[in-house]
Parts: sequence; structure tokens; C-alpha cells
Amino acid sequence: METLQMIQSRKAIREFSGQITDDQLQTILKAGNAGAVGMSKFENYRIIAVQKPAILSTLTGIHGAPTLIIVAATATTPLEGVSAGVIVHNMELAAEDLGLGANYNFASLGTLPADLLPAGFKPLIALTVGQTTATFTPRDLPDDRIQKEIIK
Repeated sequence: METLQMIQSRKAIREFSGQITDDQLQTILKAGNAGAVGMSKFENYRIIAVQKPAILSTLTGIHGAPTLIIVAATATTPLEGVSAGVIVHNMELAAEDLGLGANYNFASLGTLPADLLPAGFKPLIALTVGQTTATFTPRDLPDDRIQKEIIK
């Protein structure tokens, strides 16, 4: 799919029809790995994919997603928050390019088991992912949906 068409087609998916394949997961993780990270401090970030039903069943706000991908960092400053957002956005776009459903997720972060993340890492954002029956069609978005200003 063309990039702008995909951006205009993206939508939050909260109903999943099945688990993603290992190849799909690897593609999504590869997209996250390509994310920009402030000051190139890649060692300060972790991407953790959870597919274990026993863990997923304890989490709130994941809407039955069969995969949860968490982006964690060693700090929670705006720099880490923005970098985590870029990482998860790359993964979300990759998921939808594969025809999968995905949704940004903060609701589950407070219910993650304490031992799920490496020591010293804090969860910043997550992505729910799974098979979906939804279709992705570009929307005709009004140009003034978000007010803009150009200063020359």
C-alpha cells in the first residue's frame, strides 16, 4: 500500500479474529527496530512481544488481542516518550500493511506483571495486534481537521 493511503486508511482495531504468524511478528518487530531513537541511545529501549494467553488474560484494556507489543525504556522523559511513540507507530503501520488489526495501547501498562520487563525498564506504550476482518480504506479527511499555521 502507498504510504499516504495507508496513513489515511489506519484505524483503531479492537476486535481480533486470530493470532498473527511468526513471520508477521518478525516483520512488525523489524519495523519497530527501524524507529528513530533520540540521541541514538538504542540500548535504553526494549520491545517485548507477549503472546502467552496466561499473561494476556490478566491485562486490562487489550480487547482480547492475541499479541501485545510493549515499548519500554530506562527513563520516562519526553525524549523517551517521543521515541517510544515513533517505534510503536512504525510497528502499527507495518501491521496494517500486512492487513492486521492494531491499536495503540496505554490501558494495559498499569496491569503488566512486574517481572515482565527487564530490570530498570518502564513501559511507555504498547500495541495490540491480531488478525482482523476489518478492511482498510483511505478516508477523505478534511484538510482543516487539525489547525495549521505556516510561518515564512
